[in-house]
Amino acid sequence: MKFTFITVSAPALKSLMKAAKEIMSLEEGLLELRLYYAVTEYGKEKTDRLISDIKTSDMVFVDLMGSPVETVKAVYEGLRECNGNVIPYGNSAREYLKLGSFSAAGMMSGGGKKPDMAAMKKMQSMAEAMGKIMPGKMRDMRNYSLICKYFYVADYNNILNMLYLILREYGGGKKLPKPAEPREVPAAVVCRPKDMKCYGSFKEFSTDFPFDEEKPVIAFLYYGHIYPMDYSGAVAEICERLQKSANVLPVAVSGMDGINDGTLKKLLTEFMPAKTELIMNCMSFRLSAGPMGGNISAGTDMLKELNVPYLHPLFMSRRTEKDWKDSVQGCTASEVLISVMLPEQDGAMLTLPVGAKTEPMYDEEFDVTSDEIKIIEDRLEALADRAERFIELRKKARSAKKIAIICYNYPPGESNVFGGAFLDTFESVSAILSLLKNNGYTAEEADAQKLMSDFINGGLVNTGKYSDDDKMLRYSLADYKKFLNGFADRDSVVNAWGEPGGDIMTDDNGDFLIPAAVYGNVLVGIQPSRGLHEDNDKLYHDKSLPPHHQYIAFYRYLHDKFGADAVIHVGTHGTLEFLKGKECGMSGTCYPDMLLYDTPHFYLYYCGNPAEATIAKRRSHAALVGYQPPVFIQSGLYGEYAELAKMLDDYHHQLAFSKSAADEVKQNIAALAEKLSLPTDMEELESELYRLNSSLIPKGLHIFGQAYSDEETQCYVRELLKKPHDDTPSLCDIAAEELGIDLVGAEEKGGEPLRKINALAEEYLDKYFAGESVPEKLSRTIEYGRKKYAEVKQNAENEQLLNALSGGYIPAKAAGDIYRSPEVLPSGYNLYQFDQRFVPTLTAYQRGARAAENTIKTYFDKYGHYPNSTAVILWGLETSRTQGETIGQIMAYLGARLAKGNSAWNPKYELIPIEELGRPRIDVTINICGFFRDLFPNIIDNLDDLLHLVNEADETDGQNYMKANSKKLYAYLTDRGYDHDEAERLSVTRIFGPREGEYGTGITSIIETKAWEKEEQIGSRFLTSLHYAYNRKERGGDMGDLYEQNLKSVEIVSQVRDNNEYEITDLDHYYEFFGGLAKSVEMVRGQKAVMLITDTTGAVPVTETAEKAVAKGIRTRVLNPKWIDGMLAHKYHGAQKIADRFENVMGLAATTGAVEQWIYNDLCAKYAQDKEMRRRMAENNPYAYMDILEQMEEYSRRGYWNADKEQLEAIRQAYLETENRIEGEDQ
Repeated sequence: MKFTFITVSAPALKSLMKAAKEIMSLEEGLLELRLYYAVTEYGKEKTDRLISDIKTSDMVFVDLMGSPVETVKAVYEGLRECNGNVIPYGNSAREYLKLGSFSAAGMMSGGGKKPDMAAMKKMQSMAEAMGKIMPGKMRDMRNYSLICKYFYVADYNNILNMLYLILREYGGGKKLPKPAEPREVPAAVVCRPKDMKCYGSFKEFSTDFPFDEEKPVIAFLYYGHIYPMDYSGAVAEICERLQKSANVLPVAVSGMDGINDGTLKKLLTEFMPAKTELIMNCMSFRLSAGPMGGNISAGTDMLKELNVPYLHPLFMSRRTEKDWKDSVQGCTASEVLISVMLPEQDGAMLTLPVGAKTEPMYDEEFDVTSDEIKIIEDRLEALADRAERFIELRKKARSAKKIAIICYNYPPGESNVFGGAFLDTFESVSAILSLLKNNGYTAEEADAQKLMSDFINGGLVNTGKYSDDDKMLRYSLADYKKFLNGFADRDSVVNAWGEPGGDIMTDDNGDFLIPAAVYGNVLVGIQPSRGLHEDNDKLYHDKSLPPHHQYIAFYRYLHDKFGADAVIHVGTHGTLEFLKGKECGMSGTCYPDMLLYDTPHFYLYYCGNPAEATIAKRRSHAALVGYQPPVFIQSGLYGEYAELAKMLDDYHHQLAFSKSAADEVKQNIAALAEKLSLPTDMEELESELYRLNSSLIPKGLHIFGQAYSDEETQCYVRELLKKPHDDTPSLCDIAAEELGIDLVGAEEKGGEPLRKINALAEEYLDKYFAGESVPEKLSRTIEYGRKKYAEVKQNAENEQLLNALSGGYIPAKAAGDIYRSPEVLPSGYNLYQFDQRFVPTLTAYQRGARAAENTIKTYFDKYGHYPNSTAVILWGLETSRTQGETIGQIMAYLGARLAKGNSAWNPKYELIPIEELGRPRIDVTINICGFFRDLFPNIIDNLDDLLHLVNEADETDGQNYMKANSKKLYAYLTDRGYDHDEAERLSVTRIFGPREGEYGTGITSIIETKAWEKEEQIGSRFLTSLHYAYNRKERGGDMGDLYEQNLKSVEIVSQVRDNNEYEITDLDHYYEFFGGLAKSVEMVRGQKAVMLITDTTGAVPVTETAEKAVAKGIRTRVLNPKWIDGMLAHKYHGAQKIADRFENVMGLAATTGAVEQWIYNDLCAKYAQDKEMRRRMAENNPYAYMDILEQMEEYSRRGYWNADKEQLEAIRQAYLETENRIEGEDQ
């Protein structure tokens, strides 16, 4: 029998080689075995040989879990012409199953092409019983089931018996011994990993492992089977190391049944004489759900009940230790998916690589390579050290624990102390100090005013104008030099910053200044700056800049001098998690790992930011405690905008009585609209005013641990019920149906129809909250609202922070937009991102497709032809929150959609036929950020596949703009010496982003420091930062010329605004990416592209120009008294947040040119010429107010604002008043 065996299991290959030799010794010539280790791509010669072997085999075994795409394609090519038996294992090639008279054809599901796995499982047990006595199909079914069972454990005896079965039944080997039953491992059992000895009782176990009452119990969960890799040897080493300080309970798990039926829980709680204090799990996927699914809650419920730290060390079965060390990526995309992302959904912390595969070992006789798992020694030590520190948190008295609370001061100086997204950090830290004191910690209470006095007035800041060295803590230069001499990256630090100590935050003796205050056993400190603001030259140099000496000294002080038992970083976000190092799977030379070392790390993170939260979790080994946003309220209209709305009401009223009176009102409306830079067309004006009035804005800031008040919860639920959720219709849906108005059409046009719908929806809500009866048709929606109201009131932030500091388990919860994904609230949980396998969802695709068609229509209406190419910004944050709206937009530009049979493990796209599409396929250049690269590597591969699919379509250049552009790029590349294959691959590349390990562009720092003279410097920075190519072959290949060639054909620059939290004027990343891209396209093309923002926060995506998007942000927030009052209700932070917007206006002006003159004039009138506002701003935060005034002066100096003398004098006067105020306070 010629038997071709293709597998990703190295242990199975070793067993096969040994077993084959045994069989050959028994009966020569019976077995011709061809082995293929399917974890890598093969060269052409071996690929051809693989295909040929499959075609000519009597029996083929196919196991392709996680195999490279090219290998999978080759296997499938061979299977299509294979006449022999085919045994598929797992999900691969199930449609080719054929064993004797049993085949996949009889097991097909509904109308699909794949066998129905539920039916196969159901019949499996029946076949095993009946196949013993019945011949034919039933016997073949039994054999198939047995073969899979043999392979699952895959030790030598099982594989030998598997071959006996196959050869006796299908290969004429009747003389071979009868196969023994497959050896199966219990679903969950206490088992010694070095030899897989199982124990049924503690008494039996304790003879081999005597129990030490002085040591804690650590449970270590690992695979009881050896498919696809034998981890038992590595697990034995880990357990041996852990036994130095713990009683280790090794539990082998071989199936979900052992978790679902309570066996595992019983072992963890009853087997040992003491309770389990910490759990480690090195298995991939979720604890109680594998690749075929499972009962997820069984695992998480057990973890909640046990309430102990849950750590997840991992083995890298696709990467050697050397490859990992040399790689900026760290773990591979597949390892991140199954060994990091999925465990995080169970609340796993510390996803740390502790093992990697060995270098390939070649067997000449069978012409196959294999490998095994080897421990990474320093990572094992790191794991053990961190486990000990977590257990200390459980054992140490609260009164003795030392806690370090770290806040931010970015950009450095007095105006930005204690920053954090949507967080009143002074009030939050004050609340945390009280929380600790009231729960047994040795903590001194300090209200927000005292904290401000200690840090701002006391000069505890980074590189401040008014800082006071005398009040700083110190870390001696001598101690630092000793530490630095053993520091892994010493040379890089010295090369970048000189010998220690340097000029940044040092005193006259060279000792390092630590901006921190101690309140009992609690240190409150300020994270050091990155040094860019102190040394502007570094803005334009190495983007992988190591931290400066004082940054390193600060974290050593926390560890060595203060002796922190835990570190808490407060607010989104700091800089530690963005320091130099791997993207995921940190090594001991990655800065976040080196600086925190073994200290338990907890991060209070905004629950609406899944992308950056995930980076913080993975790169700084943080357990997250999510905090909620402030409540969002309707923007409303104010001043002349409110007056204009009244005039419109009057106009509609007059139309019924007097046309002449109505015309007069209409003229007045047009005049006021023009004055306010609004459209004068009545329908457009009504629509614009409606959007301004109904836009949601944050009301102030959140204080950690505070739940929404009754009024705030009601505000949230009101807006929530205006949107549909799963099968719950929105109140707007119900209202529109009652009024006979098309909701989608009303959403698209805005104006009076939409106002009527919302008015009726509000009427429903008023009745409900007043306790009045509501129509029966509202019952499902109202019941949903009642449930959410109760849930949202249960803020768990304080509870889970205390639990974390006590060494407990923090349950996990998805982060995201609180309106799109209401399950995000209540907050206080260990955040994770939306499952990347499901991007894009059908809804996200549909909404993204509408955004694409909106932008195409906007362009076509203006120019009369379709755009040749677009450029989009693709963020990890937007993708996490919308589940892929921009992906849907990209697909729609290319004329593609989700295909039937699309699934989490097998994503599929298909091209919409040109006739159905009704337009050409538009080319698209995709600009990703570093977060997207790290969090969605699978989507990069999927998009690259789609681009190739479009490029291979049999269509003309006029039908397929992408294909036409690829031809030009191919010619460009071949002219420059690229060979055919490389030029062909790169000509289809459309995904560009930062180089590996980088996240942004540095543009925000350039704007912050004012370190630029010409706009081209900003555009050039974007071009040099984002020109790294990403596809299935390249991961950050330096392709500057190719990137610029792609941008030359771009006629639309587009981005999605997906949330209520930020208008494009609220977040610096909009000018960094959208603005940076727009400026780069302008530089490359010599003219501006059409710049469009699509707002997807409503029921229907709305596309508008960059000018309109900027204006909306200014009107609804920065000039809006309601928004200003909400901000200024928070002492110090209010003006700080307002100042951010003024800087963002500068960034948008410099990159897009989309800031109109009225905006500068109105900002000046509101914040410089209004004396009452001057007083309020200076009282709130004089330092931030001076930044605002400096920013307005910069608008004028750089030529963006045509300010008159009066305006400039008002700015100067306000600045002088505020400066005198600060100096007076200091005296």
